[in-house]
Amino acid sequence: MKEVNFDNFIVFLDVDGVLCSYEDVKLRDKNDNENSFRKTAIDALNKIIEYYNADLCMISGWNSKFASEKQYKEFLVNRGIKVNNLTFGNQHNRLEFILDLIKQGLKYYLIIDDEAHQYYISMPQIEYSRILQPNRYRCLDEYDFKMVAFNWKLNV
Repeated sequence: MKEVNFDNFIVFLDVDGVLCSYEDVKLRDKNDNENSFRKTAIDALNKIIEYYNADLCMISGWNSKFASEKQYKEFLVNRGIKVNNLTFGNQHNRLEFILDLIKQGLKYYLIIDDEAHQYYISMPQIEYSRILQPNRYRCLDEYDFKMVAFNWKLNV
């Protein structure tokens, strides 16, 4: 397993409720028969990745579906997501995993998770502006990108 590169901006990414809607749970991708990702969510995530030149650290239950980070990256790229670097995070204990990285010196990051309540209890260690909680039925969208890029200015 690769280590998170502290020099890069890291997006900690959940999948369900962020890229796949709870409303569309029965919709399957025609190529791999997994849950469908919303196009608006893919577009918004790609804009965030491009804006911050971000790496992905996957904190999703989907992690267990892939034998390696390379396989996960290929899956995401095939779904239209622009992936610079990808690492596995601890999907079973997301909060402690991220807090440990912050203690080690991680400064530039964004958490995108539809179940963000667990992170709010850890403020001020995790700044409010570094937690993005999309609506699990709407998923990530253009307005989430605008909030992250233009209002929060996370890379300063």
